[in-house]
Amino acid sequence: MSQYKKIYEDDHILAVSKPRGILTVGNKPGQKNLLDEMRKEYEQKQIRLRPLNRLDRDTSGIVLTAKTKECFHEAVENKKFSGSEKTYVALIKGVPRFKKGKITFALPSRQDKKKLLPAQTEYRILKTYFFRVGTASLVEAKITSGRFHQIRRHFSMIHHPLLMDMEYMEKKDFKYFKKIMPFGHYLLHAQKISFNHFVTGKRVDIEAEMPREFRRSVALFE
Repeated sequence: MSQYKKIYEDDHILAVSKPRGILTVGNKPGQKNLLDEMRKEYEQKQIRLRPLNRLDRDTSGIVLTAKTKECFHEAVENKKFSGSEKTYVALIKGVPRFKKGKITFALPSRQDKKKLLPAQTEYRILKTYFFRVGTASLVEAKITSGRFHQIRRHFSMIHHPLLMDMEYMEKKDFKYFKKIMPFGHYLLHAQKISFNHFVTGKRVDIEAEMPREFRRSVALFE
């Protein structure tokens, strides 16, 4: 069974929707990952796919790949991909003070943690939930930079980490919610990406439907 759904394709770009629970690119030889599965299909067409973005294992949504060297060169080496606007949907712990806002804390580089890089996450609250043991908010978050764990880190830094994010919630909070939540992982979905085509210059808007698992998990609070 395929681990991805094609949502956009032309001569230079392939975009798929990645389910939660699979790596975008393998970290170790033989490790199951999305890119290897996609390459099996396209190698038969003598096309080498090159990833343009990555999503964490437990993040679902849009993964973009280049089908040609020209596209990869323009997107990565000429940094055209860096201007893309990416829209995510996430479930966070609590309710932020403001319905809309910008989080602008600089974040460490993936390669050099001592080096801080500018980062901005613009968010708006879509819905708030009040349940027996706390509160949560469904938020839309837009980024143009793509720092390591940017959305997860930024919401943690304003004291509203993604609910059930073991890495960024306070340990005592995570242990508490783990006992009572009907799901054991955070909810983060890369829903939309907008950019000027890296080769043709034409405007491209790609959307990935929210997974059924995400919808069902959020519906439990209603």
